[in-house]
Formats: sequence, C-alpha cells, structure tokens
Amino acid sequence: MVELIAESLQRTGYFETEVETYEWNAYLDRVINPAYQENGYLPAIGLSGTFNPHSFCNVIHNSANVGACCNLTGISDPELDELLDSARYGIEVVEDRELRAETYDEIWRTLAEERYTSFTHFGVETAVTGAAVHGFGLWPFQEGLFGYALYAPHDEQVAWIDRENPPGDADLGDLVEGGTLTGAVSTNPNSFDPPHSSDTTSTMLQNLLFEGLVVNDAEGNVYPWLAERYELRDVRDVDRTAYEPYMRTAGTTAAGAVDVDEQVIVRHPADDPATDDEVRVLLPADAREAAADGTYGMWFRYELHEGVEFHDGSELTAADVVASYEYYENSTSAPQTFDSVLAAVAADEYVVDVYAQVPDAEAERELPGIYVLSAAQIAAVEKGAIDPREGVTPVGTGPYEFDEFVDEEYLAVSRFDDYWVGSRGVAEAFAWFDGPDAFPDGPAIDAVEVEVVPDDATRTGALRNGEVDLTYDVASGTLADFDDADDFLVHAVEAGGYDYLQYPVNVEPWDDPRLREAVNHLIPRQRIVDNVLNGWAEPAWTPIPRIARGAGTADYDALAAALKPLNEYDVERAEALLEELAAEYDESS
Repeated sequence: MVELIAESLQRTGYFETEVETYEWNAYLDRVINPAYQENGYLPAIGLSGTFNPHSFCNVIHNSANVGACCNLTGISDPELDELLDSARYGIEVVEDRELRAETYDEIWRTLAEERYTSFTHFGVETAVTGAAVHGFGLWPFQEGLFGYALYAPHDEQVAWIDRENPPGDADLGDLVEGGTLTGAVSTNPNSFDPPHSSDTTSTMLQNLLFEGLVVNDAEGNVYPWLAERYELRDVRDVDRTAYEPYMRTAGTTAAGAVDVDEQVIVRHPADDPATDDEVRVLLPADAREAAADGTYGMWFRYELHEGVEFHDGSELTAADVVASYEYYENSTSAPQTFDSVLAAVAADEYVVDVYAQVPDAEAERELPGIYVLSAAQIAAVEKGAIDPREGVTPVGTGPYEFDEFVDEEYLAVSRFDDYWVGSRGVAEAFAWFDGPDAFPDGPAIDAVEVEVVPDDATRTGALRNGEVDLTYDVASGTLADFDDADDFLVHAVEAGGYDYLQYPVNVEPWDDPRLREAVNHLIPRQRIVDNVLNGWAEPAWTPIPRIARGAGTADYDALAAALKPLNEYDVERAEALLEELAAEYDESS
C-alpha cells in the first residue's frame, strides 16, 4: 500500500520518495515518540478504534494527546480540540443524541477539509480456521480474536474443537467439550500488564486472562459482567473549572509537561503547561475529595457479583476494582482512562462508585473500560511488571489461566476450573441472558496455545499443514485460496479499524494545507482496496467507519457522499495545487 502511494506521488514529478520498513513493535515505539513529529516523515499506521466515535478522531487529532496512543504529529488546533470535546462532553450531548451526531458531522467535515490525516481504507476483519474449529465467530476489532470467539454469552458465541467432523454449519447440539485450540499471531506481545501496553497482540492475549466490569456485544451495546448490575445515579451540569477549589499548583517542564509524579486527573482549562510556568491541577486524592463533596459530572454505581475468584483463589471485591483504577494512573492507557474518570471509590465490600469529571456521552462504555486486576498482585509489583518476563504470573478472573510463556515463541493457557460463570451457570450469572438452554456455562475448549510467527508465509504454511488451527493477518491474495478449500473456513466481519497517513503538520512544507490536499488526492484508495487488499477492505471516504456511526453521524450515507469528492483520486487537482505551491517557493527563493 505504502509503495503504491509513494509511486503515485513520484509520478507527478514533484516528489522523491523513499519507503522505510520496521518490525512492528519497533515501529510503534518509534512513531508514538513525541519527537517523531519533528522529522517530517509520513508515518503509515492502523488504528483499531472502538464503538465510540470519539476514538476515531481524538487520539489522532487532539492537541492534548501528544505521545499517547496514536497521536503522531502533535496537531495544535484549539478550535478543533474544543469541537472534539463538545461532541462527547457536556450535559447537552448527554441528553441529546441528535445534537451529538450533528456535532460529529461537523468534526468529520473539518478533518476532511484540513486533511491533518489521510485515511486510506477501513478494514474487514478476517481470520482463517482449520477443519477442527467449529462455531467460530469474529469480533469486529482484532483484540477480541480469541476471547470473543471462545466465549461470549452476550452474543451467544462459543467455539469448540471437533476433529472428527468437517467444518461448516454447526449448532450447539454439535458442541464438543475439551481439546486444545492452537493459534498463530503475527507479533510478540509487548506485555501482559493491561494498562501498561497498547499493542493489539498484547490486548488480544490479555483477553483470555482478564475481565472488566462490563462487556460490549458486536453492536456496541453494554452488558454488566463482573458487575452484576449497574446504574447511573446522578448527572450534574459541571465543567472542569468546577474543580478549581480542589486544585493545587504545579510547575511545568521545558518540554511542556506538568511537573508532578502523580496522575493529573484534571488540568485547569485556562492553564497551558506549554506556555505557563505554573498550572493548576487536580490530583487523585483531590479528585476523591471533590466526588465526596458532590462535585462530579456523573455518578455510576457498580454492584459486583459475590464469590468471583481470581486465578490465585482470592475473591474479587470492590478493593480490587479501586486498586485497578489506581494502577491505571500514569500508565500507557492513562490518557484514554482519565479523559473521563474522576475517581473510583469503594462504597461497600462489593459496591464501587465511579465518577466522571463532566457529563460524558460515552460514560456508560468508557468509565468501566478497564481490566480488573488483583489488588494483592498490584501491591506486590512495580507498575508495568505484571508479566512472566518479569517473573510475575498474570492473575485475572478470566475463563483461562496462565500456564507458560516463552518470549518470542508461544503462550499457553488452560481453562480455569473455578471460573465464576461456570460455577453458577450462565443464566444465573447474567440476568440479561436470554439465550438457549444448551448454551454452555463457560468456554468449551480446555486449552489455548498461541505461537508467535511473524512471517506471513510461515504462519499461513503452519495453518495449511495443520500445525495451527487458527490464524489472522493472512495476505489478502491468499484468503481466496483458503475460501475455496474444503478444509478451511474464512471468517470476515466489517471492522472498526482503518489505515491512514499522518502528516507532520508542524514541519514545512506540510504546514501548508494545500500540500496535504494535493497528497490526499494522490492516494489511490480504490486501487489499494482492489489491487493490494483484493477487495477485503473498503475505501475510506469519511474518517469514521460504519460500525461507529451510531451517535457518530446524523446520516452516514449523506456524509460519505459529501466527503467522497474531497478524498477521491484526482491527479489533475493535485498537480494544480503542487504547481501553485512550486511557483510560490520559486518566487520566495
């Protein structure tokens, strides 16, 4: 894809292009470094996204998110920042879904016109399974490849191993208990410590071990999980200036950061660490005090299931949930956690109150969006050290428990005998479950072994030879071969992720929107989908995929029709802009 774009640029005669490639984890470390924005390169990267439309713009374009997740260029656009916040935060958009959708439509139009980013295509999530795998279903985001397929009562999804019958249509009456699923992943996991890792493979494997207070189904609907029930108890019309009485003053660094060791929960909106020597900030203890005094945006109460066991035999309580939120402080995931979370407080042994900083239209999904870890394990390790490479066995409440991990080679997990859903039964565990009586009370597969196989051809060969039962990231040209074969099934689902180029907007000449517009018109989106991805994708005419359209647009089809002309391949328009720019540069020189 990148080579096709580079060729398209070079053919105009205005560019000399060079493509550099890196091993994925090295590349990720490289591009999320805040200094990367200064080198003038055009990084190409993919974003998984979520059901939250905010995730398709905020982590790439919000000025405050430099150095976190996928903000590669440090875009500084206060008006866009304000618009991004207004689509998610505030009592108006909490109460008026239509207003929120209209605000997002304004955001998508702004991004299309400014072209800080060029979105190339939306993915189609695919996986290939061998003859032994039955009942397999795909999650629309790659992180859920294993966890969702193996056991997801919220979508009545369960997979099993049957090496006697051919693959194809299967129902619960055919379910076989036991067996080992072998899979292959394309990259080595960075960490088994959930808040201290952001790569897809790490999350994919963590899903086998850890769980959260809630889960989402494949359409984004929220269901209680470790929480037996939850409710919104109060909403208050406050903004972040309401926390001023609880704030303290902190210094700033030469790099434009707040000079404190603790997590900054809220920074005063009028203060800027890039320009001010001192700023007002709300730290965790201050946040808990504010919530206790009734200063908060939203208040959710989560009542936990009693008797849920961690893999080490200890019982889940509110203390574990609160400790988990605190463990997320100053982590890789902190910017996406504390953009909304104010405080988590234990109200009783099995009751947790979680507060939002301001009214948040995504609070129901985002506030409980952490993995719940063991408070005892958290207390015994340094942050980021829950990892077998650090001599620490990860402990969660999930359906599988850790067995063995050999770095760069494989992970082995086995079904947790005391898994809490199995102990009480799925119908008793979840009041919302209305599936068939035959649906199992836990995963059917006994063990999962996941091999790390970076080379695409080797991974595909392992599947063909029966060495593994499941893989993904199969070259699009090979998917058709598997699709035609009798002993394999290709699974595909519309995904939430997309690929994109990010422009170094603070480096000349990329700070000129005409150059970004010209390059955007030189990206052959349809050719990328047809010729590179063999149809296993969709051109990105908008910055938001259909899966997140919900509250993310008032009319997705109308949005796509309006923005497509701004993103179509148009060499004539691009060359006119480049000629105009070249003439100006000649005059200035």
